[in-house]
Amino acid sequence: MSKLARDNRNADIKKIQIARRQLAMSDEDYRAMLWTQARVHSSKDLDHVGRRSVLTYLDRIGFKPAPSKKTARPRRPTPSVDALPLVRRIRAQLISLDRKPDEYADGIAKQMLGDAAPEFFEWCHPRDLHKISQALGVEQNRRGAPTA
Repeated sequence: MSKLARDNRNADIKKIQIARRQLAMSDEDYRAMLWTQARVHSSKDLDHVGRRSVLTYLDRIGFKPAPSKKTARPRRPTPSVDALPLVRRIRAQLISLDRKPDEYADGIAKQMLGDAAPEFFEWCHPRDLHKISQALGVEQNRRGAPTA
């Protein structure tokens, strides 16, 4: 079994177990459901078709998957219209510098502007964005990264 297939199988089995707990199924009810839906006694014995059948049945009887508890990456602010070209240039420069994250440009802004620096570089004034772009250009030249 390939790693992808094994990961999908394990994810499906976890969903089945979560649904079992969410629907407060007793062990007898759970095993009876497995037998009627896929003719198995354990979710580990389910093949792909059986897992799909069981998950479809669980959805029909009221299982609602909860959203993931993983914290999403914080969203970056939308820059103003006049700053947008400079923000795009800065992001392109970050990509050319081995895909540096946006936080790298935030750090440059904090270093250059001190206490007056906003939390995100996208909120900087266009003249400050130009300075950040110049600093990234110097870094690109120093590392020999593509500049076009």
